[in-house]
Amino acid sequence: MLVTHHKEGEFTKGIILNRPTNLFLSDEDFLDEDGEPYSKAGDNITENSWRIWFGGDMSGLYSDDDTEIVCLHSIDTDLARNVSEVLLNNVMMTNYEGAIQIINAKQAEAKDFWMFAGYAGWTGGQLLDELNEGGWYMVAADSETVWKEAGWTGGQLLDELNEGGWYMVAADSETVWKELICQRDEENADPRDAGLKTWADLMGLIGKEDEAKALSETFADLTLKEWAAETILFNSTVGSADMQDNIMSSLDVGSNQLSEILSSFSSAPDTADKIVKLAVNSKNGFSGSLIRGSAGDRSPFLLSEQKFHRSVLLLLQDDDEQAVGVILNHPTTNTHPLMLPNGKIVEMTVRYGGSFGMQGSTDQPTIFLHAKSKLKERLIGEPVGKSETEDSKIWICSEEEAAKAMADGHASHRDFMCIEGFSIWNRDADKIEGGILGEILEGKFELVDPSFTEEMWVTLLAQASLSIDTLDRNCRLASDAWGAAGKNENPFPPTVYESTVTVSELADDACRFWIEAFLLGGVVPAADKYSAFE
Repeated sequence: MLVTHHKEGEFTKGIILNRPTNLFLSDEDFLDEDGEPYSKAGDNITENSWRIWFGGDMSGLYSDDDTEIVCLHSIDTDLARNVSEVLLNNVMMTNYEGAIQIINAKQAEAKDFWMFAGYAGWTGGQLLDELNEGGWYMVAADSETVWKEAGWTGGQLLDELNEGGWYMVAADSETVWKELICQRDEENADPRDAGLKTWADLMGLIGKEDEAKALSETFADLTLKEWAAETILFNSTVGSADMQDNIMSSLDVGSNQLSEILSSFSSAPDTADKIVKLAVNSKNGFSGSLIRGSAGDRSPFLLSEQKFHRSVLLLLQDDDEQAVGVILNHPTTNTHPLMLPNGKIVEMTVRYGGSFGMQGSTDQPTIFLHAKSKLKERLIGEPVGKSETEDSKIWICSEEEAAKAMADGHASHRDFMCIEGFSIWNRDADKIEGGILGEILEGKFELVDPSFTEEMWVTLLAQASLSIDTLDRNCRLASDAWGAAGKNENPFPPTVYESTVTVSELADDACRFWIEAFLLGGVVPAADKYSAFE
């Protein structure tokens, strides 16, 4: 990270220096204030190719705001200094327009510049707090400024360095800059490495090669590589349009809805049969249906919403406004005291249904579900969704109904699931995208064939209240229930870049760590799975 702007107590700005993308832009891709190409056809200038580096999320490649472009260089001419800001003794910063002026004056070429999109930002005092917490290692570029801003007294900085509170990367910025330029000039730098090689090289400058090596296969580094593969590795080959044409020509349907579904694909379903089934089912909504997290080689829930990885959900509601569901496979440490008519109290394990409660309600409603034939015959509760002619496998009932069924001996507490919280997907009534249908079309979730309901349900009922002792078994049962609807049997699953860990294994552990952090209250390391994992 190179700090490019700092105003004490207000705002600090910096750019990440070791995140290359494989995105190359030409001069015609840069627009002026009027939205016109800055360099127009016929201009007597050299056509340039610019490799873009990821500088940060703010005003970056995926920002809703205009992307901020900066160019670093070490061109020491009067013109270069006039159109640039000096950051370090041998490092200057300009924008695209400044870089073009220098190039047109024949004082440099495009390859002499380092172009970044976006930046990272900190509020007043935030970066210093992160330094104090050990979140960053510090480069000593201007000791006088560092001393002044940090407010150290005589000898204090030396004491903190000796105590391991700070790490000095290099005594002069020139050494660091040369190391970074070597990285910049690597034509085959792979974005999937996420700049970790450069980071390891800089760690070597402070004699911490062993520490860098020990961290090379940690969960954090592997996840960072997957973030890079998803965020800064650009793929220009998209074959969805051809697939849509092929599917349309093979279907004997003329549904406008089907056409809308096809046109909304961000990733096409596997077969035409799946599309037809989605089109038919979506007419009446998916209420009462079981869905599960994607079975793809690369989980869409590795980097975010890990709770949905290999999840099993029941959809309670699906209409023009929203879909409401509950996750079934996440027992928590909490219990719900259920008082039976005879005065006996039964502690029911509470399952995490999602991050949403009922709008406007301070008390979170508790949902009771069952799938027991005997209870259905006695009309304990009512079926979830489905039509009068279509059997619903899972029923919902009130707390009182569940308590009475137990007291009368028709069921035990193990026949019910007790769930708090909801998962909600909003949609626009006049659009096909959004809602749970949109999530299914994007490949995030899959509809479960009703014939698998019983096996999945019985497997999930075997889960216990969450604890350190039950964590592994609960995770295994959750995976078994998810897999009951069919598994992805790829004999050669993809691995993380330059690693032997499969992406699927990494996603499994990401979900496990989410359970530990949010449902169990602290991370329990998976024994020796990743070296030096903390």
